[in-house]
Amino acid sequence: MNSLSKEKLNYQKNKKQLTNAKISQLTNIPISNIDKIFSGANKNPTLDTIQKIASILECSIDDFIDYEEEPVCPVYIDRTTKSIAEEICRNKKLKEIFRIVKDLKKEDLEIIEKITLRLEEK
Repeated sequence: MNSLSKEKLNYQKNKKQLTNAKISQLTNIPISNIDKIFSGANKNPTLDTIQKIASILECSIDDFIDYEEEPVCPVYIDRTTKSIAEEICRNKKLKEIFRIVKDLKKEDLEIIEKITLRLEEK
């Protein structure tokens, strides 16, 4: 059965350099609930709660789930993001590019953004 992963939750939290207290403050979710979710004590929080956390951590709910089998294409709440994700999942070249660039540093992403803007001008 698919389940909420405290390791994945904490990875996303640490990636954003946030504390449980800050997440609580930004989501208006009581700190006790946040602590239980991130410690793994609450394995079944509401969808609304997980959506709020995902929004603050700027990631998808799928980024928190341990799947028995990884989905071919993850589920997204935002329709635009869903459409982009589906296109990436269908196109092997895009999928490989995304895999490579998804963990780049901010400076590297800014360089890529400048390149794409120049390409759009042509």
